[in-house]
Amino acid sequence: MAKPTYPKNEDCGFRDMAQSSLKYHGLKVSSRGPVFKPGGLSRDVMMACFLLDTDVSSLFPYLNAVADRAELHQTPLFIRFLYENQICVLYPQAGLVTPVVDRSQAASFLDRLTAFLDDISSRCHEITPNHRIHKRVSVLNILKLLPKTNCGTCGYASCMAFAASLSLQESVPDECPHIGTPLGEQATYPVYDIKGNLQSTVVLNINTSKNNPQQNGTKQSPGPELTDRSKKEVQRVEEANVSLPMALSARELEVLCILAEGISNNEISRMLNISPHTVKSHVIHIFNKLGVNDRTQAAVWAAHHNLI
Repeated sequence: MAKPTYPKNEDCGFRDMAQSSLKYHGLKVSSRGPVFKPGGLSRDVMMACFLLDTDVSSLFPYLNAVADRAELHQTPLFIRFLYENQICVLYPQAGLVTPVVDRSQAASFLDRLTAFLDDISSRCHEITPNHRIHKRVSVLNILKLLPKTNCGTCGYASCMAFAASLSLQESVPDECPHIGTPLGEQATYPVYDIKGNLQSTVVLNINTSKNNPQQNGTKQSPGPELTDRSKKEVQRVEEANVSLPMALSARELEVLCILAEGISNNEISRMLNISPHTVKSHVIHIFNKLGVNDRTQAAVWAAHHNLI
């Protein structure tokens, strides 16, 4: 079957770039607002809310293909991504950005963000849209599948780091040789019209018991890409720690990534097989090193440094 051609700029359902550019209005900066990942909003974490003059939902698949750490959600329809290390959430005609300093800084950022969206619109014909809907499984649930030995076979420094990568859909379960055979699997295939627009999807159930290399006792060793990804992970940690007057320890980084998921100290204690008192001590050290006052601020710091 021939590969579908994707719509050009004037067909992507957004706007003719030669006529106008995207505008926002109704900008409000507040320390309170709706809760969205990673965590809620405290009084010390400012958020900007705004409205858009045009429905931008047709751009979501293109943003999903090119934006940093993009996550496309279906119910309700929105896309979350990082732009200039700011957390951005776009709905069809509204958006959120966090953290911001004040109204002036938020307005300056939104000028750049809307210019970025205009650029995506102008290059629709060059981008293969990604219609994959993000369905994130919690790190805690994924960790239940892993041996918790931090053997490193997957290419990650710890089982927690691999679980976080699986949760973000940046890895696949087969990269860990200790995960058992799944009970089943579903594959979603796109159905396009003659212009390359997504019309519907077809879901097929796959029998994973056939041609499963684990059943034959064989397992492919991790490829060079795992080593590269592991190096990038180490680099992210090093870059994050450079910004601090005192670096986070490996255990503190592990606790930080877990608490950013909204997991309580008692649950962290059970996960890491350490006492609640030790967890509390780690959390206090994390807050002191980051210069934050609560878990939400710590989670935002971790997100800005691409640790979660």
